[in-house]
Amino acid sequence: MMIKDVKPSEMDIIGGMFGLELFVTGKISTQVQMPPFLAESHLLLATARSAFTLLARTLHPKTVWLPSYLCGVVMGAFPTHLMDVRFFPIDEQLQIADKVWLTKIQANDMIVFIDYFGFSHWSDWAAEARRRGAWVVQDATQSFLNSNFNEHAHYVVFSPRKFVGVPEGGVLLALNGSALPVESLSSPPALWQMDAIRASILRAEYDRHGGKREWFELSQKNDADGPLEPYRMSDLGLLILEHVVDWKMVSQKRRNNYKVLAANLGEVALFPELPDEVVPLGFPIRFKERDRIRQAFFSEKIYPPVHWPIAGVVPPEFEASHRLAAEIMTIPCDQRYNRSDMERIVECLNREIH
Repeated sequence: MMIKDVKPSEMDIIGGMFGLELFVTGKISTQVQMPPFLAESHLLLATARSAFTLLARTLHPKTVWLPSYLCGVVMGAFPTHLMDVRFFPIDEQLQIADKVWLTKIQANDMIVFIDYFGFSHWSDWAAEARRRGAWVVQDATQSFLNSNFNEHAHYVVFSPRKFVGVPEGGVLLALNGSALPVESLSSPPALWQMDAIRASILRAEYDRHGGKREWFELSQKNDADGPLEPYRMSDLGLLILEHVVDWKMVSQKRRNNYKVLAANLGEVALFPELPDEVVPLGFPIRFKERDRIRQAFFSEKIYPPVHWPIAGVVPPEFEASHRLAAEIMTIPCDQRYNRSDMERIVECLNREIH
C-alpha cells in the first residue's frame, strides 16, 4: 500500500516521553470532554505503580498472580515476605497460555490482567477467577483511553503519562461496588516531583526549539525512582487531565496512525487488526533481529521502546514470554505524529528487512 504524501509533523525525533501538555496546547479550557475514569470512583496518585501497593495493603491477598510478561517495576508493590507472588503463563502472541494455574486460585487471591498495548484478551479468565473468589485487577496502563472497562474487574489501574504530557500521575479506579482504599495521601517527594516537571518542560522546549536532550537522562532517572509508596497526584497533573487535553483528538490520531502502520506492516504486527474500542499505546512488532533493526531506527531519530525486558524478573521457565521479550519492540504512533511520520517509519523498516 502506498501512503499519500502529507506534510510531516515538526517533531525532530519520533518517540520518547511527552512534553508538558500546557506547552503543547498553550490553553486551558472548561469545554474539554472528560476522560471516562473521572466519572467513576477513583483515586488520583503520583504513579500507577503505587496503585498496586495500595491494593496489596488494602486487600491483604495471600497470593498475587501476575502475568509472565510484565513491567518489572510493579514487582516492588508486592513484598514477598508478606505474600506469595506467582506467575501465570503468557505466550508469544500475548495470550494466556493454559488453564492449569487457574485451578490453583484461592479466595482472596489477587490476579492482575494486563491490556497489552491496549488490547484485552482475558475476560473469560477473569470471570473464572472472580467466580473462585479472587480479586480481579485490570492493568489498563496501556489502555488508558479505551472506551470501556472489563466487566469482571474489581479495580482498574491507569497511567496517563503513557498517553499525554503530564509530569506524573496514576489512577486507581473501583468498579462493580468495590470500595476504594481509605488512606490519606500526602504529596510525593519534592525533588522527584520537581525533576518530573523539569523533564516534562525540557522535552516540550526541545520539541519547540531543538537543542540538547537533557530531558532524556532526567526522565530515565525519574522513571526508575518513581515512588512505590502511594502519594497523591499533583494539582498540575489534574489540571492538565481535566482542562487541557483534547481526548477525542488524542484517541483519533492514535487510531489513525496505527491503521497506517497496520496496512503496511501487518505481517510483523502482534495485533494487525484494531478493534473499535481500542486506543493503542503503540504498534508492537516482532523481529528475531530486533536489536539490529532498533539501532537502524535510532540512526534515523526514531526511538521504539521495548515493552519489556523481563530477564531477572520473570522465572526462566516461562520460555515463551522470554522469547517474545527478546524480539519485540513498540513503534510510536501517538498523537504527536501524522501519516507522513508513519510513512517515514515504514520506509526505514523496509530498508532493513528487504
